[in-house]
Amino acid sequence: MASATQTENSGRKAPPGASWQDQEELVLPKNRLGIVFVGLMCSVFLAALDQTIVATALPTIVAQLGGGSQYSWVGSAYMLSAGAFGPLYGKLSNMFGRKPILYTSICTFLLGSALCGAAQSMIWLIVARAVQGIGGGGIIQLVIITISDIVPLKDRGRYGGFVGATFGVARQVFVPLDTSVIGPLLGGALTEHVSWRWCFFINLPTGGVSAVILFIFLNLNPHQSRPIREQIAELDFVGLFSFVGGVVCLLLGFQFSQTSWSDAKTIALLVVGCTLLVLGGVNEVFTTRSAIVPARLFKTRTTAVLLVSAFLHAITFFTATYYLPLYYQVLGASATGAGIRMIPFSLGTAIMSIVAGVINSRTGKSRPIIWSAYAMMTLGWGLMTMLDYNSNNAEKELYPFVATLGVGCLFQVPIIALQAAMPMKDMATASSAFMFLRTVGGAVGISVGEAIISSLLSKKIASIPGISSYVSGSTAALLNDDVSYLHLIPDVTVRNAILHAYSRSISAIWIMNTPISGAALILMLFLREYSMTRKLVRSEGRSPNDAETATIAEEAEYKTEGEGHGADLTRTNSIALVPKEVQAT
Repeated sequence: MASATQTENSGRKAPPGASWQDQEELVLPKNRLGIVFVGLMCSVFLAALDQTIVATALPTIVAQLGGGSQYSWVGSAYMLSAGAFGPLYGKLSNMFGRKPILYTSICTFLLGSALCGAAQSMIWLIVARAVQGIGGGGIIQLVIITISDIVPLKDRGRYGGFVGATFGVARQVFVPLDTSVIGPLLGGALTEHVSWRWCFFINLPTGGVSAVILFIFLNLNPHQSRPIREQIAELDFVGLFSFVGGVVCLLLGFQFSQTSWSDAKTIALLVVGCTLLVLGGVNEVFTTRSAIVPARLFKTRTTAVLLVSAFLHAITFFTATYYLPLYYQVLGASATGAGIRMIPFSLGTAIMSIVAGVINSRTGKSRPIIWSAYAMMTLGWGLMTMLDYNSNNAEKELYPFVATLGVGCLFQVPIIALQAAMPMKDMATASSAFMFLRTVGGAVGISVGEAIISSLLSKKIASIPGISSYVSGSTAALLNDDVSYLHLIPDVTVRNAILHAYSRSISAIWIMNTPISGAALILMLFLREYSMTRKLVRSEGRSPNDAETATIAEEAEYKTEGEGHGADLTRTNSIALVPKEVQAT
């Protein structure tokens, strides 16, 4: 591989990242990837599925534990805790190693599951769900980071695509209580034939098996430990508390906004949350400590647009997973029926995640995939703006499916492009920042979507003659009550008017998603293509410690030669200086 110095001397412009890519070597530990990925995917699946499995069990839970007014917090507690600690997981894994944080996340998730299953009150259940969220959020992020440690950059699309498919089917954190396909079906079966407590207890054996697989078969490079006191002294506590406090206030504000956007509590929480996040961002620019979200991530054009795109993609994806099932329920589908109608959307995202990952691995190119994905997604949202109560079944399924052709491609490929554009030392924090922005984007999308529907629906409903005989109460109550009875209203004129009002109010979400997706597409035109080729040191035949020692010795030898000849210390002939285990992929 030619170095940046050679490229510049030949009169050609150096490719992006050439100044540091030539000096990077990834030490790959020996792993049986097939077995390891079974454990990783099972962990992700449980963490993602657990947000939706309680959907059909909640009425039974409320009947036994009481606390009907706290109904929504069973789902929101998981979302809140997983999002609040998002920026911290990558930093902690850098400080203490991947395995301790991954295993701690799994154990925290299983502890939360056991506490949920044993809950004797609604408050107990909500607190236990928050514990689950802390563990579940850590699992999802540490799996992404771990894959980056054990799989070469060029192959991560192929393996990461399966993780993206797991997200697409089981749904990531933050998904509403009745939108997953598998969750409500499994939750309903357990509640009806066993007990609602097994919606949580089932995590213990399956999560335990996953933990055992990873404990036995997952090999990672040794972590270079440092004294805890020294690491704590370097930690950016101002940034940490600003981001965690900001996200907590923001998500609480969004939660309360479901009742009223004009309430003083809602406004105060949103203002304080945004202020803390801004202060946290400013602090990251000037801090001399180890930043939680390094400002350099936003100083490089490619990484900046990728991080912004993660936020925009999350807004559109999560609004679809939240409000598309509502559209089906308004037209008469049950919660389970809406889940079945969501199968093309869910499977479409899963399949396209795998396909995009394979293409990314074989071609080594991210930009064509990302461009095509945002173009298809924009087209899909545009088509969905035409959905109404009288749309035929083909339109109801085909239009969302077109959107999935783009949505699914954007689970893993942008993360890989982000990792390719950053040095390996920033990989964990960059991945955590990406997932953090995706989580916050999902919260923003869901809450803004509800605000749009509420404002439009109240006006449309109020203008229907004779509506008071069939629908009463506030718009917030209308959105939270069971809407599947609307298609049974006997007066055809009133029924069609109500269904049209609901359908077009929901379609306003797709009208919002279309320009957002289009803006992301324009933003992606500024994306630069970074090489996915890295020099690899495979630890087969010697331990990772030996490989690391050899690499240090080789660099010392090179520097000695460079100094002796008065040459630039850039490694212009690194291939000749590394052992046989080093390969270019």
